[in-house]
Amino acid sequence: MKPLSPTEALAKAASFCSKGEHCIADVNEKLRQWGIEGQESQEIVKHLCQQGFIDEGRYTKAYINDKYRFAKWGRIKIEQGLRQKQIPTSMFRPLMDKIIDMEEYTQILRDLLQQKRKMLKERDDYTIKGKLIRFALQRGFTYEEVLCNIDD
Repeated sequence: MKPLSPTEALAKAASFCSKGEHCIADVNEKLRQWGIEGQESQEIVKHLCQQGFIDEGRYTKAYINDKYRFAKWGRIKIEQGLRQKQIPTSMFRPLMDKIIDMEEYTQILRDLLQQKRKMLKERDDYTIKGKLIRFALQRGFTYEEVLCNIDD
């Protein structure tokens, strides 16, 4: 694939952003794949931000909501994902506190643990508890949250 001109890349990036929420890191990666780097890439991203195609706050809200409600991730895994997308902690921490309802969050954890428990064939309580703890930790829940809800 031959590199795109900056004008073609801008149009293609605008189309990319209009199809779904994307952050600056996602757009920069696409531009790099298309052969646009450096100053040209920065100008395209700046233009897309000014035109409203890219909005980090809007992206962060959507990411938190989707990963929490649909993917059923815990706070730790959501935070790691946002850090990988280069979203500042000062932006996502307040949004997480606002978006995540702790009662619903706890119920999601309990439901996940119950579903996983039904899938396990072991009979030893110690082994079952260990597997449930590892499962919940991989989903991004804290050890304390898991321990408080594992016996329910």
